[in-house]
Amino acid sequence: MGCFLCAALASRAADFNVISPGSFYSINGQSPNPTLTLVRGQTYTFAVNSSAVHPFQIKGAGTNVSNNNTSSGTIKFSVPTNEVNYSYICSIHLFGGKILTVPPSQPPTIRILKLSVSTNLVLTSIGTNNLTLFPEFKTNLSDSAWASLTVETNQFANGTNDTVCGLPAGTNVFIRLRAQ
Repeated sequence: MGCFLCAALASRAADFNVISPGSFYSINGQSPNPTLTLVRGQTYTFAVNSSAVHPFQIKGAGTNVSNNNTSSGTIKFSVPTNEVNYSYICSIHLFGGKILTVPPSQPPTIRILKLSVSTNLVLTSIGTNNLTLFPEFKTNLSDSAWASLTVETNQFANGTNDTVCGLPAGTNVFIRLRAQ
């Protein structure tokens, strides 16, 4: 029973579960031969449990892939950071699909242009449209925890974002904006 549990946990831990229910691959329940999109610089695991006559092989990956071309086991693929696409195939029958690679997503850039303090705190910033801004504060820089400020309005117009929120407690306050 212990081995069965280990195998089940290993299967769940894989990024992709690969089977061959016919002359094609089903990957994470998607078939036949779905296109995969992987992030450059990330490492992915493929739990392969295909027919012995349909070994799974990632083409063009060179030394960035281990245990490649197998019908049973785990393939590990470390996607290079350069802009290259790959493919996967059955090394015997040559059916397969595409592996597209995309760059890692970049966090949005927000720049605070103006801070006004009256009965409210008004932060005027520029950045990407359609972001939700979360103003936060803390009173001690050595403290790692930031507290959220209550947002009353958050409006984007003419390239700037005006975030109006309640005043934080304290007299010496550090402010930051988190964007999502």
